[in-house]
Amino acid sequence: MTALALAFGRLLPRRRKSGWHHRTYSSRSRSSLSSSALSDIVQRRNLTSSSHSLDKASDHLLRLSKLDKEADHVEAREWVERFKVDDIPKDAYEVSRSRSSGPGGQHVNKTESKITLRCNLSRAKGVWLPPFVFQPLTKVPHYIPSPPSLQISSQQSRKAYQNLSSTLTLLHGLIARAAESVIVNPTSEEQKARVRGFVRKENERRLEGKKRAAMKRASRRDTD
Repeated sequence: MTALALAFGRLLPRRRKSGWHHRTYSSRSRSSLSSSALSDIVQRRNLTSSSHSLDKASDHLLRLSKLDKEADHVEAREWVERFKVDDIPKDAYEVSRSRSSGPGGQHVNKTESKITLRCNLSRAKGVWLPPFVFQPLTKVPHYIPSPPSLQISSQQSRKAYQNLSSTLTLLHGLIARAAESVIVNPTSEEQKARVRGFVRKENERRLEGKKRAAMKRASRRDTD
């Protein structure tokens, strides 16, 4: 039995004198995948490329717990645009399998195709996850406070590797949307010109009001 078959608990045919039968890989109802096995699965299923190098956030972003300057927002926006699923380090999350209760006909409850992924945010913060993303992530439904983590499950597919892909995609989306929620887009020149126009008109109205008030006071003094 191959390592991939062992990891997923697939049914393998085996020849007997009486005919064909299927042997099911037996394990605990909920078993954890080692990082080496998970890495092998991910590579075999093309969830990541062996030639892909992680596009980490800059050291500057990894120190920021809050975006204060416009330049910080610009840099954070550029990081989000570059950030891909493959940029999530393989050692940043733990994966466990359990028997699925979802669709699949006779396949349901026979193999451990349900995937539960858990990403420890405390370990990720400042290492590959910019700290300013941490706070908005605590507000998502997948957040677990102790220890601060994101827990995502998928059993939509009969195939464990497809459920693993779904959980990683969702994890990436949660991080990207959390970052976008605190990033302010740069103001365009047209918007800046419009704001300057509003300010100029407001100043003109204020000065005009002062002139009228001064003229009224002057007319009252002349009458007295």
